[in-house]
Amino acid sequence: MGEAEDRPASLDVAIGGLGGEVTLADLFPPSWVDSHCDATSIDEFVAASGFEVTDQESFESIPDHEWNRHVEANSTFDDWESMLSAGVEHYVSERGEEADEAADAPDDEQSPTLSV
Repeated sequence: MGEAEDRPASLDVAIGGLGGEVTLADLFPPSWVDSHCDATSIDEFVAASGFEVTDQESFESIPDHEWNRHVEANSTFDDWESMLSAGVEHYVSERGEEADEAADAPDDEQSPTLSV
């Protein structure tokens, strides 16, 4: 898998209603992965699966039952759907906190708006 391991995760994951393009690295930051998986980054987690993942299509071509088995064996989750849901929940929560902080900042110090 050499080449894929050297690149940041850039697999697009659709998040209904949020719009924008969100990557696995966005959904699963290193601190989150480290606390929920037997890996320190989503790249490491994917690489440990043994599947050749270079783009969205190759990720989606992994048989569900095999990917679920990897998730169950190497994370605190029973399956990919549970892991993905938790990642989305964390991502949305983090974006909400950033938006709240920006709204609370004085107008001259307001953070730039994030596009998700």
